[in-house]
Amino acid sequence: MKAVKVDKLIPGMVLAQDVLISRTGVTLIPVNTLLTVEMIRRIASFNIDEVYISEPRKSNKEKDEEILAPVMAQTHHHAVAAVEDIVTNYGEHLFEEQAISGLVGDLLDQVEMDSSLLLNLTHLKSYDNYLFSHSVNVSILAILIGEKLGYSKEELNLLGVAALLHDIGMLKIPITTWDKNGTLTPLEYRKVRNHPLYGEDFLSSKNMSKEVRAVASQHHERFDGTGYPKGLQGSNINFKARIVAIADVYDACISERPYRERITPQETLKLIVSDQKLYDPQLLKIFISTMAIYPIGSLVRLNTGEIGKVIRVTNNQPFRPVLCIYFDREENLLEQPLRIDLSEDQNHLLFIKETLSALQHRKALQQIGEII
Repeated sequence: MKAVKVDKLIPGMVLAQDVLISRTGVTLIPVNTLLTVEMIRRIASFNIDEVYISEPRKSNKEKDEEILAPVMAQTHHHAVAAVEDIVTNYGEHLFEEQAISGLVGDLLDQVEMDSSLLLNLTHLKSYDNYLFSHSVNVSILAILIGEKLGYSKEELNLLGVAALLHDIGMLKIPITTWDKNGTLTPLEYRKVRNHPLYGEDFLSSKNMSKEVRAVASQHHERFDGTGYPKGLQGSNINFKARIVAIADVYDACISERPYRERITPQETLKLIVSDQKLYDPQLLKIFISTMAIYPIGSLVRLNTGEIGKVIRVTNNQPFRPVLCIYFDREENLLEQPLRIDLSEDQNHLLFIKETLSALQHRKALQQIGEII
């Protein structure tokens, strides 16, 4: 329990004591009440200086998440490490589609358990293993699209394997080239643009399936024919490669690279939509509906001034996600974050006023202490 100034109250806080009207001693709002915008305004109208707040309540859902999140984080980390081991040490053991398929099976299980928690994990980035974490994240995003398409588990697994291996051709290019902090030379640029062909050749030598090879060779082709390496257009591009193309661009844009800064999830969606001619319109529509107006990982400011991160998308209410509030209206970091579901009736006066800019996004994440 702690005393909080009324002008510092945040919707979602819980009263630890009755709020009394000073002149009469009458209870204005009873103990254990979950504060809403209306209640905070009412308290302020009585010129009450401060109230006592208890520790935030944790719902059963939050308790389940606390148990599940570290397990899923460990699986995600294991998948990244396993992909790195399999694709870089293939000379020491058989490079088999079955081994990759087993990893994808683990990711499929996690998507079924809690896709929102898994999407939150895709925002934890590292320079050291970018290529492999990117591959795992693209696999997760592709699987989510595949689910919306009604794919069977077998088809989802195949899509996940193809997505996991889509960038394997990059391993033929020195890391000093594809991770270069500066402009590529013409020769380096040609090599990077040839990585889809390198990937196809490698996967062919390992007798990987036709679909997996097609995704590796075509994930940079574009629906309007402006992609590479062959300038394929429309239905001439493998369907799964069209899925991976969208997932690949999305994860690349929200990732920090030595040669450019990351952009926010919402800015990434806007960028993709602004170039919508590049992508299969059916798949783009599905992807946008999956990610919603405020994608998971977006940092937003409420109309009351607080800043939070989108942690869940609410079905059928794209403007009303679940937030984790990290900052008060004066942008001070809270001692303990608050969870607010904007879709709940008690929060009907709360709404997202704006999303933070990329610079504000970066600063906030550093204060929160997330890996960027």
